[in-house]
Amino acid sequence: MGTGLASNAMLAAVALAALTACVREDEAEMRARLEQWFALGETAYFQARGDCVAGVFRLAGTDVGAAMPVTGSVPEMLWALPRQGRAALRAEGMAPDAALVELANEARPTGMAMRRAGLEARSCMDDGAEGAFRRALLSPDALLAYDSESGTVMVMDTRRDLLFAAMGEG
Repeated sequence: MGTGLASNAMLAAVALAALTACVREDEAEMRARLEQWFALGETAYFQARGDCVAGVFRLAGTDVGAAMPVTGSVPEMLWALPRQGRAALRAEGMAPDAALVELANEARPTGMAMRRAGLEARSCMDDGAEGAFRRALLSPDALLAYDSESGTVMVMDTRRDLLFAAMGEG
C-alpha cells in the first residue's frame, strides 16, 4: 500500500516537472533579458505556456540600451539582425504592424518569424493585454524590436509607457 502511494507521488512529481519544462521562459528570465535593452518598471501582465509567452511591462524610461541597435528603416533593421542577433526599428510615422508587413515582404523568413511570434503570443494574453498590444502595434510612435536568438518580438509603446514582449512556439 505504501509503495502505491510513493509510486503515485513520484508520477505526480514527474508530470509536474514535465509541465514546468514546457514553459519556454519564466517572468524572471524574460525580465533579465529585456532589462539589457529597456528600463523596466513593474510587470503589468505575464503568462507563459509551452506554446507562447506574453509579457507586458511598465517602462521606467523610454531610452533603448546600447546593446539593442536602433535602426531607422526596414533595410537597416534587416542588415543589423544577422550581425547582432537583435535590432529595433524606429521609423518616423511607421507603426510596428506596417513594419512587420514590410519586413515580411523584404525578407520573408525573418518577417514571418516576427509576425508568427506576435500572433502566437496572443493566445497567452487576456483581453486587456491583447487589446493594449493591438493598440501598440498600430501606433506610429511605437518602436518595434526583435531578438532573433529567443524569437521575441517587442513593441515599446511610449505613449502608454509599456513594453510588450511576445514569443510564439518557436
